[in-house]
Amino acid sequence: IGPLFLDDLKAELERIGHDENKLKGFHVKLSNLRFLDPACGCGNFLVIAYRELRLLELEVLRRQFAQQQSVLTRVAEHVAVDVDQFYGIEIEEFPAQIAQVALWLMDHQMNLQVAEQFGEYFARLPLVKAPTIVHGNALRIDWNGVVPRESLSYILGNPPFVGKQHQNDAQKSDMARIFNGVKSAGVLDFVSAWYVLAGQYIQGTGIRCAFVSTNSIAQGEQVGVLWGKLYQLGLHIQFAHRTFTWSSEARGKAAVHCVIVGFGRELVSPARLFDYEHPKSDPHELRAININAYLVDAPDVALPNRREAICAVPPIVFGSMPNDGGNLLLSDE
Repeated sequence: IGPLFLDDLKAELERIGHDENKLKGFHVKLSNLRFLDPACGCGNFLVIAYRELRLLELEVLRRQFAQQQSVLTRVAEHVAVDVDQFYGIEIEEFPAQIAQVALWLMDHQMNLQVAEQFGEYFARLPLVKAPTIVHGNALRIDWNGVVPRESLSYILGNPPFVGKQHQNDAQKSDMARIFNGVKSAGVLDFVSAWYVLAGQYIQGTGIRCAFVSTNSIAQGEQVGVLWGKLYQLGLHIQFAHRTFTWSSEARGKAAVHCVIVGFGRELVSPARLFDYEHPKSDPHELRAININAYLVDAPDVALPNRREAICAVPPIVFGSMPNDGGNLLLSDE
């Protein structure tokens, strides 16, 4: 969420300083932002985005009122950022309910911070506003029915990682419908479907998007298939994190090699590219003229898959993948 929207908002607030009129305008801007996570799970991305938005608002209120008086009366009239600015789609019913409750809990925690700052108890009870968390399959429902594209500011999330060989029949059916007419689409990771639907949804808007994804979509045969389609939709990569290791704290955790791709219809230059010395290190930022689909600073190219060699060499049919259940893998000994 930093390079997607938060860094820019913090920089804007820094430029505003204590200018009263500009602070009012910035506060209105915060209250009009709208966020969608089309694979929201229990709502982690939405909850953190909401917390950071409320912290920015709290800083605005501090600059407006903290120097004038120690107690801000009628606090509720001044807090404008609310949970109804957040939207999610989740295929499982229980996580969808958790996401809604989690946003209300974060709202309560931030209200307590406001109360502590200004000395007046503040709680939004009874609950009048609610986030819009839709229980449904994001690959089958119209995102405009969740939130009209004209109202939305940002799309963010962590769509499911399911490789081509692990997709069930329903997932393969969804992929076939979304990538209808796209040659070799059967090689794509399941996460690719969210890129296409987001690209179609943001047509004619300035919406910016960012997804955490398996790094397989930025290397090898998937790039030409996926980005051949996304380039047709007029999309550009605005920032990216190259491969890093993201591991869960859950029992039986599996470390996944991920990338983060921020994209939209606007061509941003210089673009922000975050590189890692090794997958578990901290990133360092590079400024790129153009980030292409392989997440390198180079022109937009997407190499197509081909079976025929371009010169006189023996054919390769399958490469060197050990596809025998691991029986050919030998230890050093």
